[in-house]
Amino acid sequence: MREVGVLEAKTNLSALIDAVERGGEDVIITRHGRPVARLIATPPQRLSGEALLARFDASHERLRAENPDIDKVTWEEILDWRDG
Repeated sequence: MREVGVLEAKTNLSALIDAVERGGEDVIITRHGRPVARLIATPPQRLSGEALLARFDASHERLRAENPDIDKVTWEEILDWRDG
């Protein structure tokens, strides 16, 4: 576990967050040599099936509103748009 002072944490916050996110390394932030805070990685948030379906339906409705001919679009065209 890595320990850094408040000033170093403030100066290098993005790098510290990257280290926690990528390496799973916890970082203890100290003030005057005493631990005062801890940066830890959080697990990715997973949506329930119901929430995922609601998000999909909202996206689908928005696509239909913006593209009335969407029913005529092929899967290959969608992939081409994505890779665009």
